[in-house]
Amino acid sequence: MLQQQTTDQALRWFNQEAAIKEALKVALEAETEANKKLHEAGQKYTELEAKLVPLHEQIVVMTAAAAASKTHTSNLEARCTSQEVNLGKPEDELAAKNEAFNLLQTEFTKQTEALAAVQKELASQAERSQKVEKELLEDGAHAFTAGFEEALSQVACENPGVNVSNCAPTKEVVDGKIVPL
Repeated sequence: MLQQQTTDQALRWFNQEAAIKEALKVALEAETEANKKLHEAGQKYTELEAKLVPLHEQIVVMTAAAAASKTHTSNLEARCTSQEVNLGKPEDELAAKNEAFNLLQTEFTKQTEALAAVQKELASQAERSQKVEKELLEDGAHAFTAGFEEALSQVACENPGVNVSNCAPTKEVVDGKIVPL
């Protein structure tokens, strides 16, 4: 009789252990799927970052062009002033130089406005990129937590007597005990 009870108890433990192993397998699969989704989100983030680099480069180029245009305009102003003083040119020539200067100044203003528009667009794109990054990180974290909670629910369903209240995605098993990471 005692031997039969011991055999029955060993069989129950064996069956419980097999059920726990199956539940852990399901939990690991859920974790793997969550990690896969998190990896995909990271790849999308990297793609968005790669799109931002050329736009930053364009800003640098346009800023340099605007600075060069401003320097060029300043040089033209200096040349006009120098020629007017040193050569004493007639007023017609001076008017032509002023007109050229005004055209250059108008062009500089247009380039400056274009640069400002590009900078505004880049700032907007950067803001959208940050928002997308935040959403992707939140989605990944939510997917991981939901997968972990689903795995725990399955373990509890398959093993009604098993206590999973101490289990959390922020804990690990060390020396047979569940401890914080």
